[in-house]
Amino acid sequence: MGDHATRADSPPRTSPWPILIAVGLVGAEVGIILDLFPVAVGGLVLLARSLVGILSESGYLSRPRVLAAGLGVAFVAVGLALYGLGTGLLAGGTGAETLVGLESRGLAIAVAGALTLAGAAVLPRVRRA
Repeated sequence: MGDHATRADSPPRTSPWPILIAVGLVGAEVGIILDLFPVAVGGLVLLARSLVGILSESGYLSRPRVLAAGLGVAFVAVGLALYGLGTGLLAGGTGAETLVGLESRGLAIAVAGALTLAGAAVLPRVRRA
């Protein structure tokens, strides 16, 4: 008797973002660890876009462009730092010269950051209600 559901009631919505976050995180990890450039770039871009999407959809984020640009800048900074350590442009006393492939991994992260920044430019300025 207490159930007054009608056909007009909308079914509960499910969000695709959690699975995309998981796929992006796995792709980024596998790509960076195994030094697979396209997998690392795709995983990081998917991870960043999914994070922006889930936060925007849940209402925690009113300006998705700002977070996307921030993630892009962070990826570029970390990627360039790793690239600099791997090529010897940055002096690091952490034994980075013994790490193999650091420059290609850093380059992948930096490229993912640049693509995320480019993607931020096409995002809407304000979340639509």
